[in-house]
Amino acid sequence: MPRNSKEGILFSFTMSAIMIYVMAALNYGVRTGDLSAVAWTNALVSFPLGYLVGMICDLFMCTPLSRKLASMFCNEDDRGVWWGITIKFVMVVLMTVCMTIFGAIMAFGVGQQTVGAFFTLFPYNFTIALPIQMLVVAPLSGKFVHAIGDRFGWNGEQSVRGTATAES
Repeated sequence: MPRNSKEGILFSFTMSAIMIYVMAALNYGVRTGDLSAVAWTNALVSFPLGYLVGMICDLFMCTPLSRKLASMFCNEDDRGVWWGITIKFVMVVLMTVCMTIFGAIMAFGVGQQTVGAFFTLFPYNFTIALPIQMLVVAPLSGKFVHAIGDRFGWNGEQSVRGTATAES
């Protein structure tokens, strides 16, 4: 978990970058049946637009909403780890919805096929994004952010509850 607002922002940007890139490559690989270097290159080419859309969704919709929803499930006196897990879980759900819609539009355009694609892709995206996010990306991003925060002396700031996010 980020320990202050600067770490929280860096955490969002780092986690979103990793999750958007990995999920784009995996989705391309599943759609084409090819998870070779082509999938990872394709993900790199589509990354800038996906990252822009992902960060807009993260910062302006998913993060504020995940904090509000987490406060419905957590009490003020709950341990920070419970808040962190709750926020990350809700973020995975919300970001998976947003990015699945984005991915379906990018793959199929706007239309009835996009709606069907969403309902086909969402369960896959969620079951892949949740463990990747919770078990790999969030812990690695946290270590990276803490190292940067320690290096630049950000730890003097007071801890901010609920600054963590989870991407899709």
